[in-house]
Amino acid sequence: MPAASVGPSASCCTASERRPHRSGFLLLLRLGFVFIMIYMSLVETLRHLFHPRRSNNHRPRLLHPEAYLSLALLIVAFSAVLRLLTTLNPEYSQILGFASDITAEEVVALTNQQRLRSGAGAVQANPQLTAAATAKARDMFEDQYWAHVAPDGTEPWTFIQQSGYSYRFAGENLARDFDHTPAMIAAWIASPSHRQNLLNSRYTDIGVAVVDGVLNGTETTLVVQMFGTTPAQAAQLPPRSAAIDINTEFVRPVQPQAGINPRELAFLSTDQEVLAGADPQQLAAQLPPLISPLELSKAFFLALIFVLVVTLIYDTVVITNSNVVRLVGKNIAHIMLLTLVAYILIFFEAGVVG
Repeated sequence: MPAASVGPSASCCTASERRPHRSGFLLLLRLGFVFIMIYMSLVETLRHLFHPRRSNNHRPRLLHPEAYLSLALLIVAFSAVLRLLTTLNPEYSQILGFASDITAEEVVALTNQQRLRSGAGAVQANPQLTAAATAKARDMFEDQYWAHVAPDGTEPWTFIQQSGYSYRFAGENLARDFDHTPAMIAAWIASPSHRQNLLNSRYTDIGVAVVDGVLNGTETTLVVQMFGTTPAQAAQLPPRSAAIDINTEFVRPVQPQAGINPRELAFLSTDQEVLAGADPQQLAAQLPPLISPLELSKAFFLALIFVLVVTLIYDTVVITNSNVVRLVGKNIAHIMLLTLVAYILIFFEAGVVG
C-alpha cells in the first residue's frame, strides 16, 4: 500500500537531519574539554610559579635562582629589542625616542625665579645669545663632543661673537639627558660653579637653546644656556658684591679683541615654522617621540619588581601560617632591597650638567 512506505521514509529523513546537530554538539563538547584542560594547566603553572608547595620545594618557582637568571635574560632581550626598534626602523623612532618636555621659555622662567630669590635680578631673553646657544648645541652634535671648549679649541665666546652680540661679561651652562626643566635647574643649583654662573648679578641677558640629536650613539636633548652683558649695560651695573665669586671656567669677563676670525657657523632659529602644503611625513618627523625608552624601561622594571615583591609577601604569609621549615634567605631582606630599587627607579632623574 502507498501509505505503508511513508513511515520508514520519514523516519530516515529525521535521523539524517539529527546527525549534524549531534556532530556540532560533540565539537562544542570537545572544545569545552580542551578549554578546561588549558585552564587547569594554566592554573597549575601559576601555582607552581607563585605558590609554595611540594613541586617547587615549598618555595615559589619565581623565587628560585634559575628564575632570576631567566628574568635577567628577559631584561637584556627587552633592552635589545627596544634599541633595535629605534635604530633599524625609522618609523618606530617617532614612537620610541628620547622625549623631553624642556622648553627654552621654561628654562628662562625658572632661571629668573632662582635669580629673584637670591636677589640677583632677572635676565632678559636675547635673540643673539639664543642664536649663539643654538649654534653651540648644533656644533656639539656635529663634532660629537660634550664640553665648553670644542676639540679644535673653539670656545663658547666664539659663538657669542659670531652671533653679533658684543659682551663685557659672558658665561655658559650646559646640560643633557634631562626629561624635565625643574630637575635640570636643580642640578645646576646643586653644582657650585653652575650656581655661581646662574645667579651672577652681573648678567643682564640670556639665551637658551634646547636641541634634540644623537650624541655618541645615544639620542638626547642638549640644553645650552648662555649669559651676557653688553658694555653699555655693564657700565650701569652697581659695584660687584664681594660675596659673589665668579668661576673663570664658565665666565668670560673681557671684551674680545677685534681681528679675531672665528670659523663660520650657521645660526639657526629655535622657532619652528609650519608651512601650508608641507609634506605630512616631514611634519611628523619634527614631532617629539610619543614614548621615552627610559620611561618605558622604568615601567618594565617596576612591573617585574612589583611581581617579585607580591610573590615574596605571599610566600611569607603562606609559610608563616604553615608548619614548613625552610633553609633559605629571609624574604623581608629581599622585599626591602627590591623596594629600594623601585624607589630609585621612580625618583631617578637622568641628566648631566657641564
